[in-house]
Amino acid sequence: MDIDIFKNDLDKCLDSLSEDLSQIRTGRATPELIQDILVSAYGTQAPLKNYATINVSDTRSLIVIPWDKSIMESISKGISSANMGFNPITEGDHVRVSIPDLTEERRKEYVKVMKERVEDARIAVRQVRQKFMQDIDEQQKGGFSEDQADRIREEAEKLVKESNGKIEEMKEKKESELLTF
Repeated sequence: MDIDIFKNDLDKCLDSLSEDLSQIRTGRATPELIQDILVSAYGTQAPLKNYATINVSDTRSLIVIPWDKSIMESISKGISSANMGFNPITEGDHVRVSIPDLTEERRKEYVKVMKERVEDARIAVRQVRQKFMQDIDEQQKGGFSEDQADRIREEAEKLVKESNGKIEEMKEKKESELLTF
């Protein structure tokens, strides 16, 4: 029984949640908002991050600097067609993306989405825990001592509790970001 593998699996659940939450709009401009928008260029579609550098200009706008200036129009069209309410404006050698203010109704929708993703993370942690506990049971049948198994179970429960605490912290932080005007 390798507790490090278990801990690594729990960390993957937390990392996944962190990535999911970073893609939910808070009213502030962050590159994560547009980096995965699909852009058609060179006869194929790929995420915007594959074609350009995305920088924060101020709290309400992003600057997209394409590596190849010939695809600026494609980038602008891709951002517009994503239907996320963003307004891309081509300015010289870059595209400025204005991030509109969020309405209270939209903020509440985002809170619901965030809570669903948090619940998915909790489910993932429970599944990792359940699989690990089954592995311990199998090891115990194969000659693992009961005391050893109990110690590992205790340590695993402690790690699960820590992970759930981190999930709750992430949820509260994101919720306060979403509801702050």
